[in-house]
Amino acid sequence: MPVPVLVIGGYLGSGKTTLVNHLLRSTGERVMVLVNDFGESVIDAALVEARDGDVLQLAGGCVCCQIGDDLAGALQRAVDQRPDRLVIETSGVAQPAKVATSVAMFPGLALEAVVVLADAERIRHSLADRYVGDLVTAQLRQAD
Repeated sequence: MPVPVLVIGGYLGSGKTTLVNHLLRSTGERVMVLVNDFGESVIDAALVEARDGDVLQLAGGCVCCQIGDDLAGALQRAVDQRPDRLVIETSGVAQPAKVATSVAMFPGLALEAVVVLADAERIRHSLADRYVGDLVTAQLRQAD
């Protein structure tokens, strides 16, 4: 039976880590979490409340484009450890569909869904921002 995978995306401050923590608190499953922070520091990974599973950290690049070997290694670890579920929290600048494609093609994993979050109070501003508007739009279009 393949490990079900949930990919969570969204721009910076959209609530990804909050959702991951809610999922960890509200389920009796053994959940493995893979957190991708774009910079060298692993801020989001430090905020995830580990519980009966592992938190894998991928820092220093965007999981969808620059750290492919690290992503493959983390996915293989999930297959080997057989958690009840794998949750992947992408960085705020990632394209979640690219991560989902990698997951869908990886033996032993089954993509459940791609969830993209948006901050309801800031979404209009983000979409209108000439620097990040296209990225936010692309992320939202990649949700299931």
